[in-house]
Amino acid sequence: MDACNYHTERCRVSRVMTSIFILIVIGVVLYRRKTRSTSQPNFGVYIPEIIDVLLVLIRAGQSPASAMAQLHYWAPDNLYKHLIQVHTRLLQGERFNDVIKTLRDDLGSSFYPLCDILVSADRDGLPITSVLDQLAYHAHIERRRLQDISARQLPVRLLLPLTCCILPSFVLLAMVPLVVNSLSAVSAQLF
Repeated sequence: MDACNYHTERCRVSRVMTSIFILIVIGVVLYRRKTRSTSQPNFGVYIPEIIDVLLVLIRAGQSPASAMAQLHYWAPDNLYKHLIQVHTRLLQGERFNDVIKTLRDDLGSSFYPLCDILVSADRDGLPITSVLDQLAYHAHIERRRLQDISARQLPVRLLLPLTCCILPSFVLLAMVPLVVNSLSAVSAQLF
């Protein structure tokens, strides 16, 4: 009997250790995924607001350069550093095209269309309100599409907390008392 108990105890310990190892691996993977996604800011989510503020400034009579120089007042916190650099570089007398190209490189591919429109409007002197209106419309549609995708992914993200936290607590609170009650009733009738 001792050999059999030793073997079952050893199997139980190995299962527990395997379960702990799997949980640690899952935790490390989730932690790395979260730190990777938070370490690279996504400036593209701010494009609709930036375009809307630019439209208000340009319709108020500002040139694209002066509108960009004032944009930092209404910028989100993540973009403030980049837009205040635009303001200071424009005050120092740098060319608008060079400043916007640097901003374009700093903020990434989501700002390419906006920066290209501003550079071409400054270079050619064309009115850009209609182009910015179209860009704002498409940016708002894109943001709505991304929010729909995120809403559709929510059940998948909630699957792990649901199965690991809520369902076990349901079993403990609803099923265990019934089983214990029925076992105690059966054992009372047997003895």
